[in-house]
Amino acid sequence: TPGASLDGSAMVAYNADSPTLYGVLYHYPATVGQGGTMRKIYDWDSGTFLGTIPEVNHTYNVVGNANEHGLIIGESTFGGVPVLAWNQTGAIIDYGSLIYITLQRAKTVREAIHVMVDLMDTYGYASGGESLSLSDRSGQVWMMEMIGRGSEYGRKGAVWVAVKIPDGMVASHANQARITTFPRDDPKNCLYADDVVDVAVHYGLYPATADPDDFSFSDVYHPVDFIGARQGEARVWSVFSKIADPSGTFAAKHLQYALGMDTSHRMPLYIKPYQKLSVSDVTHLMASHYEDTEMDSSIDVGSGLFESPYRPRPLVWTYENNKYHNERSIATPKTGWSFVGQIRPSFPAKLSALLWFAVDDSSTAPRVPVYASSTKIAEPYAGKGSQDGVVTPLLDFSLDKAFWVQNMVSNFCYYRYKDIYPIVRRRIDGIQRNFELKVTAIDAQALEVYNRTGSREAIELVTRFSEEVALILHEEWLKFYGELFVQFRDFYTISKKRNEPVCGCQAKEPGLSEDIKKRIVEETGEHYRVIDKKGTVPVLHGESDRHSPLVDRSER
Repeated sequence: TPGASLDGSAMVAYNADSPTLYGVLYHYPATVGQGGTMRKIYDWDSGTFLGTIPEVNHTYNVVGNANEHGLIIGESTFGGVPVLAWNQTGAIIDYGSLIYITLQRAKTVREAIHVMVDLMDTYGYASGGESLSLSDRSGQVWMMEMIGRGSEYGRKGAVWVAVKIPDGMVASHANQARITTFPRDDPKNCLYADDVVDVAVHYGLYPATADPDDFSFSDVYHPVDFIGARQGEARVWSVFSKIADPSGTFAAKHLQYALGMDTSHRMPLYIKPYQKLSVSDVTHLMASHYEDTEMDSSIDVGSGLFESPYRPRPLVWTYENNKYHNERSIATPKTGWSFVGQIRPSFPAKLSALLWFAVDDSSTAPRVPVYASSTKIAEPYAGKGSQDGVVTPLLDFSLDKAFWVQNMVSNFCYYRYKDIYPIVRRRIDGIQRNFELKVTAIDAQALEVYNRTGSREAIELVTRFSEEVALILHEEWLKFYGELFVQFRDFYTISKKRNEPVCGCQAKEPGLSEDIKKRIVEETGEHYRVIDKKGTVPVLHGESDRHSPLVDRSER
């Protein structure tokens, strides 16, 4: 919320995680006169054609998950009870279509809620349970949670609750429903479906004799279990723990809940940060791997030779009839794209929404600033999604697309994580600082143009800016990949060395950590031990220092 940010912005952050999600920035230009034509609806997750709905006469310009009037919508899927999740016969509106259609039709959060409810109730809701983050030019931030009414209730659509987050607070959600009980008589701060309790009673999920005021949306429609806490709520804990207090009191208090050991003591829906947050602060929160916490995966045997926090999927696996799991951090390799969206309430509507957009892993991908009123997207980031009825080019590699170049850097980083990741983060932070300065300058220019000539010329200015910085970043990141590759290829660290006559460089062997050495010896015993026989004549070998003069072993 604005009161929790350094510059008075409202911010919404979102990682779209799927191994089959192609990372591009969707663009839907504003339209006029399309009313009455039929719009095809395709499921965002599967690409399945769901049906058609009438288009409206006037739609708004949408860039990614923001529109020209300063409305931003993000989400996370929680699924929910099987009788309701993905279980509504004949439903046409999936959650992805719901977001992008709403962005084209609504200016404010309240309008968005009305549009979404009308779409779901009219055409049916085809997805599982969803948590939505919504913010608009006023600076209001809301959390909305919904789940379908199923096929046996006699009414299409979804039940839902929407809660306004108080100014000065920070809220978070991550694939686990979070809204519990809610006020019934405070429409300024809470809205809900009129049958949100009735549906639960109908399906036997809530006793008919129970007090409706005690009804908890999350506990009924998506009860917290071990996986919900450990792989969902733990990510909320990660965010809250870093901003709640510097002493670690919040982290300690809610650790057992985040670990899934005690799911009865839930975390609050929102908290007040001990200090106000910048855009850069939020980008770092979205890059978390649980570093230096009980869930840090970079310190156990699964981290490999280079202390990676990542593991191959699936998240839950079986060994000798017992189930185990990998940690699910905020940053993850399978992210298709992500954003940190800013709403600046003091700006004109057309200039108020700014997306800091990245493709691939949110911890290893740089963010480019893009204004939501932009009328064109730079080619490296431009493209359509499965919700548009297209098969995305996920198997067509191209250096012209940011998705592939940023994946190249990320995947190269994974192979020698402890050596490369710090370098990647330093480069990303430098790019972020530089872009923030550029945004400050272009904001001033755009406001001057807006006040002098109106919105059209101002939009043209910020569109050109958004394109230019995206092209610059794409070129820089491709060059950066080359820099990393020549430095870290073949398990060496190769750096410049003055007056070296062969390559002007030296190759350092990274060696193994003492912990890895210990594990190898304990597991293999004498298998790798070098046998030195007393009295033998010393000889040189092909791998000796004498025949590898460029190799520096001093840092082993």
